[in-house]
Amino acid sequence: MATNIPPHKLTEIIDATITLVNNPNAQLAEVLKFVQGPDFPTAGIINGRAGIFEAYRTGRGRFMMRAKAAIETFNKDRQAIIVTEIPYQVNKARLVERIAQLVNDKDIEDISDIRDESDRDGMRIVVELKRGAEPQIVLNKLFKHTQMEESFSMILLAVVHGQPRELGLIPTIKYFIDHRVDVVRRRTAYLLSKARDREHILEGYLTALDHLDNVIAIIRGSTNRADAREHLVMYFGGKKIDINTTGRAPKLDPEKPFTGKQADAILELQLHRLTKLSIDEIANELKQVRENIAEYESILASEKKLRGVIIRELEEIKKLYGDARRTRIEDEAAEILLEDLIADEQVAVTVSHSGYLKRTPISTYRMQRRGGTGRSGMKTRDEDFVEHLFIASTHAYILIFTNKGRVYWLKVYEIPDVSAAGRGKHIGSLVALQPGETVRTMVAVRNLEEEGKYVFFATRNGLVKKSELREFMHVRSSGINAIGIEQGDELVAARITDGQQILFLASHEGMAVRFDESHVRPMGRNAYGVWGIDLEKGDYVVGMATTPKPGAPPEKPAAKAEASESGEPEVIEVGKKGTLILSVTENGYGKRTPADEYRLTNRGGKGVINVKTTERNGKVVGIAQVEEESQVMLISQYGKIIRMDSKTIRESGRNAQGVRLLNIEPGDRVAAAVVIPPDEEPNGGNGGTLIQ
Repeated sequence: MATNIPPHKLTEIIDATITLVNNPNAQLAEVLKFVQGPDFPTAGIINGRAGIFEAYRTGRGRFMMRAKAAIETFNKDRQAIIVTEIPYQVNKARLVERIAQLVNDKDIEDISDIRDESDRDGMRIVVELKRGAEPQIVLNKLFKHTQMEESFSMILLAVVHGQPRELGLIPTIKYFIDHRVDVVRRRTAYLLSKARDREHILEGYLTALDHLDNVIAIIRGSTNRADAREHLVMYFGGKKIDINTTGRAPKLDPEKPFTGKQADAILELQLHRLTKLSIDEIANELKQVRENIAEYESILASEKKLRGVIIRELEEIKKLYGDARRTRIEDEAAEILLEDLIADEQVAVTVSHSGYLKRTPISTYRMQRRGGTGRSGMKTRDEDFVEHLFIASTHAYILIFTNKGRVYWLKVYEIPDVSAAGRGKHIGSLVALQPGETVRTMVAVRNLEEEGKYVFFATRNGLVKKSELREFMHVRSSGINAIGIEQGDELVAARITDGQQILFLASHEGMAVRFDESHVRPMGRNAYGVWGIDLEKGDYVVGMATTPKPGAPPEKPAAKAEASESGEPEVIEVGKKGTLILSVTENGYGKRTPADEYRLTNRGGKGVINVKTTERNGKVVGIAQVEEESQVMLISQYGKIIRMDSKTIRESGRNAQGVRLLNIEPGDRVAAAVVIPPDEEPNGGNGGTLIQ
């Protein structure tokens, strides 16, 4: 068994002890008015009181210690994190070394310099940040990966009557009070005994001084010290001795006979003590000793007076050694969440083929008519190109699904905010992808615990699967399996559904199948799924869309607003024209086709023609559902982006080739597209449908 009792502020513990001395029946709430919590010599901050209260109640609790850090601005546009206090038992040199290691390993890339400026005036660790770095995010990473944030497990273990016990705060203080009562009682009894011994000696002095001439005659007439001692005892005891003395021997109180101790004290008495001044000093000392004896006897006779001694001594200690509190204790509710520091806004998240990730406000991209040349959306190297694009709120979770069927999650605000032409940061520095993994699709969602929500998967070889969204509540930094993937297959798409959708799968060669989601039962994360479409040799799935069932009633405005707040892609309502499927081909062509033109079949069928693919328009690269008010963004492998109203795209039948949406340069091809729901633009919820 181990004990781990942190240091506390002396004055707080003394005040609590005095309260329990005066009122042994005081409750914990009354005692905690004085005791706020531990107080460490290295100061710092304690986050949350729940663990402290639990320890004071039961004897065991856990709380978090944090370094005291501030953000300062220097050189106008540069910022630095200044650490002036660190958690208890943390070595400063090792802390600085750990931060430097994180920078060298590129776990934290926004730090430009770190130095220790501590001196005799106090601690000062300076962490300089790069231009454009978000200091609160860097500080959050330092708390997460270094000893700037440490946990402390408080165990109030004590040996009580020979037995180890975990004690709450009140029992601990009460046992201490009992110990002090025992100590004060024993000490007082000891002081009383010593005072009585001293009184006995002083009485012997005064007795001898009253008969000084006879005492001197006895000492001079004795042959040695032992003889003199015996003669003095006999003389003051009223017995006859063979030494001539003047006058009668004194009559002493029978209850206080003259003893050998008094005789020894007289024999050791120095001659200067025979002066008038010394005799007065002896008399005064005897008076003081008798007063002390009376005080000691009254303390031992009164429990109240004995406890008063304890209180008086505690007050004296408080006055001598009390100081100000060093460690600040913050309520958990008062802690600043990182989301509070990030504006809740719509951003376009882009991922290049090489894995570079960034976010950019969608207001950056101005409206153009269809057929325009677009604008540069991401600077890429010659061998790189933009592969993914979708819209999400900065406060949403991003579920990152890879080609191997694993899932990672990331907050959108953790993605670097880069200009429209910027390259961003490699996704490998944000999530721990395994060797050979590439990002296939991402889903934005705010509430991972919502019931009745599913993640629907589609693979390249035509397998489909759905799992409850709650299956992905506890994603580790190293990721977890989202779907079992067979050798030679890979994940293509994942969508959030409510279990009541119509699934639409499209293939590269222009085929499509449409079936009810109820045909696929919910499965666990490690399941492989069932057949969704029967593909011809060489064909593969390029995209998936979810559409409402035919005749489904439109959502109420309140329900639609709630869906927007959830951070998930909204289901397009069935309007007069019904749901439209937007298909985009690699040469920049596209068309909108009513979903009703695709007949409902069972899953696993070969499907019907979706797009008539030719050398002119190219193969299909992606599909999504749209409505009249939707806006569409297309991006090419060379980084060209165009944004347009979906109503400007011609509505065509299944066998049509589509119209030109983006002028493609020689060697370039469409890589991805996204549909922006009308009521989420520019600052609404968190939707957007990825077209891959």
